[in-house]
Amino acid sequence: MIDLPHPPPGATSGPYGLPRPDLDEAHMALAEVYAEITDRIWHQLLSDTELTGRETDPDALDRVIEAMKASDPITALCGRSLEIRVAAFDAIATDRELIGSPA
Repeated sequence: MIDLPHPPPGATSGPYGLPRPDLDEAHMALAEVYAEITDRIWHQLLSDTELTGRETDPDALDRVIEAMKASDPITALCGRSLEIRVAAFDAIATDRELIGSPA
């Protein structure tokens, strides 16, 4: 059996101890690709979506993902990968609820 890591005390977590993707993860995904120009791209995405970057609701991430997908091909690929990650998280969370297993 795989022993999955648990988030630190006070952190929110989903099924199997996995957090739902958020704006921080979107920012980190861009940083993996763009390095020193990440902040310029990130601030443009936030401006395009009228967000501050401090939002924690799922809708904010959805808006950033859509903006990423409408951007240049590399940013769009990052957005698509986040979209897949969100869909996988939501499917796992739903499955856990349906079978009544604790997260």
